[in-house]
Amino acid sequence: MYRHFALLANVALLMAAGAAASAQVRRPIPREAQPATWLSISAGLFNANGVSDGETASTWDFGQASNLQIRAAVERAILQNQTSIGLVATYLDAPFTYIGQAGENSCARCAAHLDLVSLGVSFHVGGGTGLHQVLEGSAGVAQYRNLRRDSDGLSLAPLSGNVDPYFTFGYGFGYSFNNRLQASVVQDLGIVLHERSGLSSEASNTLRQRTIRLNFRYGAGRRSRTR
Repeated sequence: MYRHFALLANVALLMAAGAAASAQVRRPIPREAQPATWLSISAGLFNANGVSDGETASTWDFGQASNLQIRAAVERAILQNQTSIGLVATYLDAPFTYIGQAGENSCARCAAHLDLVSLGVSFHVGGGTGLHQVLEGSAGVAQYRNLRRDSDGLSLAPLSGNVDPYFTFGYGFGYSFNNRLQASVVQDLGIVLHERSGLSSEASNTLRQRTIRLNFRYGAGRRSRTR
């Protein structure tokens, strides 16, 4: 009987040693791969007030009308896939009222259109499963270009356009369909700062813009992590 007990004890010791060795060499369990890059596209309703330009002695009045703005971004995922930073661009073909002086490449008051485009650095915070909050922002440069009178297509000053710095901040809610596809509704508030040279003290050099937009984000690539 002593021999039987000794044999059982040896088997138990061998099993315990094997379990310890297995625990030491256990491989890490891979987590679900997360996207490395986020691509997003938005369509929103843009509205703004107006801005005065001292160089051309004119005011560009957007009249609080809502117009379609397209936004696209490419961002790199950081911090557990719920934060990303990258580049963002927007495009808007906006109707406005040009108020200036009668003359070449100008008018006293006329209906017109311009292209408002921007390029900047963006950040996004928000993600996870299901419904979540979204914080977004951007900063960069905006360009007013291709100003033209509606009645005859006359190019309006400044003929070379104008470039100003801009800043935006947005808040909204999103929904994750899976770890690579998200949709969100975001309200953006922003300002575009125009130069004050040639303007009187009461003239506005700040374009205050507001956009509510529907945004879709798609995750590409892989950020493999282990635990």
